[in-house]
Amino acid sequence: MENKTGKYFKYAIGEIVLVVIGILIALQINNWNTERQNENIRNSFLMKIDLELDYNERRLNNLSEIYDGILEQNIKLYDTLLVKITPENVEDYLKVNNFNASTLNLSSSTFEQMKSTGNLHTLKTDTLLNAIETYYKLCEREDFYLRQINERITSNTLEEINHGLRKAQLDFYANGIDYTLKKNGWLLDSDSDEYAEFIRELLFTNYSIRDILNRIDSIIDSSNNLKELIKKELEFK
Repeated sequence: MENKTGKYFKYAIGEIVLVVIGILIALQINNWNTERQNENIRNSFLMKIDLELDYNERRLNNLSEIYDGILEQNIKLYDTLLVKITPENVEDYLKVNNFNASTLNLSSSTFEQMKSTGNLHTLKTDTLLNAIETYYKLCEREDFYLRQINERITSNTLEEINHGLRKAQLDFYANGIDYTLKKNGWLLDSDSDEYAEFIRELLFTNYSIRDILNRIDSIIDSSNNLKELIKKELEFK
């Protein structure tokens, strides 16, 4: 009787051990599946961010081309302006493209989605997480800076609409060169206050453009660094 009881006891213990092992294996498999799903989600977000970086870089390169063109034009005009505006080159100044800082208008939809779904902080490396957060904060900060420049230029344009270069340009496009020179004699008077104001405005514009180009370059550098980290993370998988 005791032998039978011992056998049943051992059998029951064996059954319990098998059940426990089975449960542990099932939990481990479930954990593996969950981790694999989470990893697939993380990788999907990283690939989307990589595409978002490509889009933003194309946008930044287009802006750089525009600003480079305006800066090149302004430098040539400034060199001539220091000598003197003449009846022969005055139209070059009246036809100048006025600088207006555009907003960056960069995409951050994937980053915002990662934050809202909680997937941002599931990234396994702090280096990658910090690089992502740094990049998008930089984009936000520089976009704010450009908006400030826009507001300042808009304010100056409204103030100068009745005098200086803005008025001369409006007169030129509305009534032609003869009328413009008659009503805006300062264009050919390098000692006038308006002429000096024009020089200051051109210098300020060129300074602003160089500053913006440097800021755009810093975003592109941050983007390239982030893309390299994403590439390494995806290749490691």
